[in-house]
Amino acid sequence: MNRSIMTFVLLLVFGFAAAAYAADVSEGKALFQGEKYKCYTCHGKDGAGGTSAPGFKGASKKYSQSEMMKRAAHNCPPTGACNPKELEAIVSYLRTI
Repeated sequence: MNRSIMTFVLLLVFGFAAAAYAADVSEGKALFQGEKYKCYTCHGKDGAGGTSAPGFKGASKKYSQSEMMKRAAHNCPPTGACNPKELEAIVSYLRTI
C-alpha cells in the first residue's frame, strides 16, 4: 500500500474515533447533568464538587478511565445502576473537567 493511501486510511480511522469520543463526552455530560441519575445534585452542576460529594477537576490526571469507572460504579449509588455504555460516557465527560 502506498504511503499516501496509508496516511489517508489512518486519518479516516482516527477521525471516526474522535467523532465517537466526542459523542460519548456529549452523552456523558447530558447524563451527568440530566434527571435520570441526577449526578449534579451531589457533585455540582459543573462537576466541581458539591456539598456531599467530591469534584472531578484533575481526576483524569490521577485515574485512568477504567479506574474512574470502577470508583463510580462502587462508590456512587446512582451510577451503579448505569449500564456500562452510560457509565463510560459519564466518565468520559468527567475526564474533560
